[in-house]
Amino acid sequence: MTLMDCIERIPGKLTEIAGRNVTIDGKMAAAEELIIIASGSSYNAAFTAKLFLEKICGIKTTLFYPNMFVNYNTDIRKNAAYLFISQGGQTKLVYEAMLLAKKDGCYTYAMTAEKDCIIARDADCWLDMGCGKEEYRFRTLGFSATAASVMMLGAALAFRKGILSEEAYGQLRKDLVEAARNLEQIRIDTLAWYEKNKFPMLRRDTVLFVGAGELWPVAQESDIKAMEMIPAMTKSYELEEFIHGPQNAFHNGMLFILFSKAGEDEEKVRKIAAFLKQEIGFCAVIGAVADENNERDLKLEIRSRYFAPLEYITFGQVFAYKMAEARGRDLTESVNSVIQKYIQKTI
Repeated sequence: MTLMDCIERIPGKLTEIAGRNVTIDGKMAAAEELIIIASGSSYNAAFTAKLFLEKICGIKTTLFYPNMFVNYNTDIRKNAAYLFISQGGQTKLVYEAMLLAKKDGCYTYAMTAEKDCIIARDADCWLDMGCGKEEYRFRTLGFSATAASVMMLGAALAFRKGILSEEAYGQLRKDLVEAARNLEQIRIDTLAWYEKNKFPMLRRDTVLFVGAGELWPVAQESDIKAMEMIPAMTKSYELEEFIHGPQNAFHNGMLFILFSKAGEDEEKVRKIAAFLKQEIGFCAVIGAVADENNERDLKLEIRSRYFAPLEYITFGQVFAYKMAEARGRDLTESVNSVIQKYIQKTI
């Protein structure tokens, strides 16, 4: 078994999530806001869902890293639904954040991979992440399932509140299935692209990921996957921010990956890519704005209207895995596991 097997299971899990009946209880239905507390890939999954929750579902959504919520947040909103996400269900600060919210009288929801964990047991309500058991600590299946589950939770809540019609809710379910059906082709296309470009990429030790709108969280998750799996120094940027201060540090030892879609920012991506390709070095445009005559670019045929980020992230997951594999990385082990002697991340 390899981590690629986890990536290959994602389409089936997303299809299952699309077909689930999500029960919205009275407390969540009455909430004026959804507040999500998560870290790492779980945070990125929630960030992926945020624009969908607010724009499509009409649900005000606020995200917190658990340390910020526990140690720096003073605004506990009793009229909000609090969702705590932890795939393993043992993240120490997520658990502390949940206990803090409960102490202040908030009703708490936990989204975990399995129900038999301390965060799920001590929450007021458990929500299934939908990924099942994931064999590797570097989350791919868990990320995609979490993002899809949070998005469909929002769709079900919007339907319960009367924001979405039954027809619109049904169309969202179908759209998620369309996204799931496309993941295998994107995986195959990414593998072919990697084989064409692996040698110049492996000569570089820094990777910068860039995206705008719904593709910014895709860049963030691609960033963390590459950093922890290859491992390499990585950084992600929102498209506009990328061309300000950061450009002063650009050099040919860096690998630049720009996620792109048609519409807003399309021309900006083209201009930034032209600059990077002509003046700096290796730049790959991934998505709709890719130049099909440039083998460093990869044009993705996106099928989903609302779940496109779940299609794009397949590139980031496969890229990180193949780069790690080429460098001989053992993905069953952490590089600096000795850190557990100094600070505990889990309960």
